[in-house]
Amino acid sequence: MTEPTISTAPSGLLSIFAHPDDESYGAGGVMALAAAAGNPVWVLCATNGDQGGKPGEVGVDHSLDPEIRRAELACACKELGVAEPIFLGYRDSGMEGWGAPEGSLSRAPKDEVVERILTVIRRLRPAVIVTFDPGGVYGHPDHTACSDTASAAYLRAAAEPGGPVALYHQVMPRSVVMGMQAMQEAERRRSGDDKPPTEDDIRQQEAFIKLARPDDEITTVVPILPVVERKIAALACHDSQMRGRRWDDPEERAQMEKMFGSETFVRVDPAPRPGEMEDRFMGLKWGME
Repeated sequence: MTEPTISTAPSGLLSIFAHPDDESYGAGGVMALAAAAGNPVWVLCATNGDQGGKPGEVGVDHSLDPEIRRAELACACKELGVAEPIFLGYRDSGMEGWGAPEGSLSRAPKDEVVERILTVIRRLRPAVIVTFDPGGVYGHPDHTACSDTASAAYLRAAAEPGGPVALYHQVMPRSVVMGMQAMQEAERRRSGDDKPPTEDDIRQQEAFIKLARPDDEITTVVPILPVVERKIAALACHDSQMRGRRWDDPEERAQMEKMFGSETFVRVDPAPRPGEMEDRFMGLKWGME
């Protein structure tokens, strides 16, 4: 049987992340740059983020109206200049040890999630897909599930006519994580915050270091200073998660710009040559050729 002819090549960038705000932290800059260069850009969000409420220990009620976080993601997409978000609608699994509720992403059958992501890829036909690395930055059950299912869906789609041509994993270099934690501790002391960290805080800080990628594994560092204001504006949309961050504080603003001057990734497919480094995603138009 003759394969159907695909009349146009795949185009654009599809970001696949677990919760509202993951996209802005991890790839907001590269999305804004890609959109500004004329590429179609979409965000596929696997959950509604409904366990993103009051932080605390096991046994604390973390529930939050999912419509709050859905609206925050819509706001962030507008600030980044990308299409309205697409939701798979799974429940947020919460942090490791909280006990994932029924209907959450981490409890969904892998094949089901892969098929749903694959349906979106086939409809949008992006050239490039970006998602979490396997460690999910700090091991959140939804982050790791998202990486696993999105990467599997990419591999299936890439084998089809007109499928995507590149897969990137968003990562945190170990040196950056250590620098960020030092900066956050300095800010905490500057603000006079003398509350001891919760068990969740300690566990998350340890996981960030453990799961960060060694610097020599990074393949792609994208400078985003031309759009850093867009990234910061997108982060500000996620008000329920920002925990009172002072966006009008010049010193904090300067720290944010320093922290978010670039975004880092590992190109998974096609595999880079030994020592190869790049400063933008392949497979997209950048207006620089």
